[in-house]
Amino acid sequence: MDPQLTSIIVSQTETSNIEECLERLVAETGANYSMLLDKSGQVIASQGDTDRQDITALGALLAGTFASSREVARLLKEKDFRVLFQQGVRENIFTELIQEQWMLVVMFDKRTHIGLVKVLSKRATDELGAVLERVKVESRAKDAVISTSFRTSVEDTIDLLFKD
Repeated sequence: MDPQLTSIIVSQTETSNIEECLERLVAETGANYSMLLDKSGQVIASQGDTDRQDITALGALLAGTFASSREVARLLKEKDFRVLFQQGVRENIFTELIQEQWMLVVMFDKRTHIGLVKVLSKRATDELGAVLERVKVESRAKDAVISTSFRTSVEDTIDLLFKD
């Protein structure tokens, strides 16, 4: 089982890569806002309209909505739904799954065409997937080093405590 991104330390370089990808997506689509969430709804990064104060609650609700739609897919005997589109009067939300663990969310109004959002979001999910894969690999390597050094430290402490 893969760890959630929220339990992984993301380097400054990879954080910058994620933010640049989200910023480019907003600029190229004309969207209002984009964000990367983990499956629990934790906001990993966001770009765009900085006046939003509700992103934590929004992230959790969007993750719940996405999880609900995947359950609907299961009940309909669909393999799964990987994309969710919500259309509102003033704002639309496009959500796409990235590697079964994360979600890309793009919020846009009627000035932005959904087709453009779909095409450029696909490119962004590919790019973000590569970044997130590097983060997971780096994290596993760090965990292995920490586990080894921790074990050595514990063994040394036990040896000192029970020294003859």
